[in-house]
Amino acid sequence: MYMYIFILIVSLIIGKVLNKIIDNISNSISKCNKKAFGTYIHIICVAVFEILFFKFGLTIIFSKAIAMTTILIIISFVDLQHRIIPDFIVAAALVMGIVFSLFVRTSFLDTILGMIAGGGILLLLSFIPNAMGGGDIKLMFAIGAFLGLNKTLWALLLAFLLASIISLGLIFSKIKDAKDYIPFGPFLALGSFISIIIFE
Repeated sequence: MYMYIFILIVSLIIGKVLNKIIDNISNSISKCNKKAFGTYIHIICVAVFEILFFKFGLTIIFSKAIAMTTILIIISFVDLQHRIIPDFIVAAALVMGIVFSLFVRTSFLDTILGMIAGGGILLLLSFIPNAMGGGDIKLMFAIGAFLGLNKTLWALLLAFLLASIISLGLIFSKIKDAKDYIPFGPFLALGSFISIIIFE
């Protein structure tokens, strides 16, 4: 019980830090001093950290999952605001994913295959007009290092499934038009999070 309270406190602190990071990135992109999503980030951090701790306990896999989802939270909110996935965050994700893979995966080949699958599948889809952005491709190339081949494939499948369901819901409820842009980064993030929870 005490550990869950400790995780709660840590997640609130990290949520505050992430909110500041997202603010800084947002302001550097838009130059208009926009604020990020505040309370939402704190709620998401608490939920994510508690779920991961319940699933993995205080293990190296828990640390890996926290690192991955923390990066994905930043990317998701920046993508929602600006339709951009910053390259420097993707680069950080790639380095961290490779480093963690050295400690939690028996085969480095699985890391490489995860990166190839994550980036390669989306690269192929990018040849369809308006189907995929370059940031999404680079993101899943990096996240593939965290997940390995199997979990990366599940992450992509879940991302496309969730994107289809939510997009159709937004269109049918007339919140969005069929021609409106809906960022795919948050769906990749959610698919990756679900994948590591279920299949790790």
